[in-house]
Amino acid sequence: MTKYKKNGKKLGVLGGMGPAAAAEFLRQLAAKCPAATDQEHPVVYMIGDCEIPDRSTAIFGKGESPAPVLEARLRQLCDMGQRYWRCPAIRPIILLMILKLLCRSR
Repeated sequence: MTKYKKNGKKLGVLGGMGPAAAAEFLRQLAAKCPAATDQEHPVVYMIGDCEIPDRSTAIFGKGESPAPVLEARLRQLCDMGQRYWRCPAIRPIILLMILKLLCRSR
């Protein structure tokens, strides 16, 4: 039996706001992760929700705010036990930086 070292890291990825960005992020993560075996990679929980309201229209006050859905998805990732999170899309980053604090306060 092959021995391997689990790294114990759990990563939450919030995608779907440009699905190709999340796919590319996961591809790069797998390619750059220093792991000798599959089991040494971090555990990744990903939510790809393409129904999150459009961030651009919300920023300009012409559409529904994505904040409630972003918060709900981030809470789901927190509940799954993720310790670190990434959002490969650009616009939600500021909202998610604020929401990240919610995971720390739980």
